[in-house]
Amino acid sequence: MKANLLCGNRNLPKDILVNSADADWIGIDRGTLILLEAGITPQFAVGDFDSITQEEKSFIERQIEINPYNSEKDDTDLALGIAQAIQSGYKEIHVFGATGGRLDHFLGALQILEKPEYVEENIVIKLIDQSNEIQFLKRGLYDIEANDLYPYISFIPASYPTVITLKYFKYNLYKETLEQGSTLTISNEITSSHGEVEVIEGNVLMIRSRD
Repeated sequence: MKANLLCGNRNLPKDILVNSADADWIGIDRGTLILLEAGITPQFAVGDFDSITQEEKSFIERQIEINPYNSEKDDTDLALGIAQAIQSGYKEIHVFGATGGRLDHFLGALQILEKPEYVEENIVIKLIDQSNEIQFLKRGLYDIEANDLYPYISFIPASYPTVITLKYFKYNLYKETLEQGSTLTISNEITSSHGEVEVIEGNVLMIRSRD
């Protein structure tokens, strides 16, 4: 099962709420308000709701039940929302509205992609905005479909050493060890209908992007 999580209205892909109105949506804090205003009722909502007014909170409560967390907590609203989505049976989670704001929250979102228990359970989590799509790849072989929306593709090591092979790319690699501080795997392109990525050792953040 796949769910879309909405954190806010920053950097959203064009018409995502219109084109995906029938998908399973989950509201994260203010994202809940944005979904309801767009006529989308989320499966559930998560957050401390400290980013909305009392009037906006009342608007939400007239339509769905919410159980706000205390604002002083150990995890971010997004981390709590992803955990609840996984507990609800979702195996693929697309996160929208989590980029373009505070860098600490963005880096925190990247940490969620790398959470060991999610990686072991093969949970697919993507951070998606109008210019980027970010996904964590552990050791393994991946068939990556070419995508005109995000034509550029980069691989950022999330651990060292990381060894990677790329086939059907503009710049192919064979069992290349990625050194710390290297930019070797930034801004590549798939040259066929599919590209082949093998993470032989370590793991990477795969970033698909456009200008």
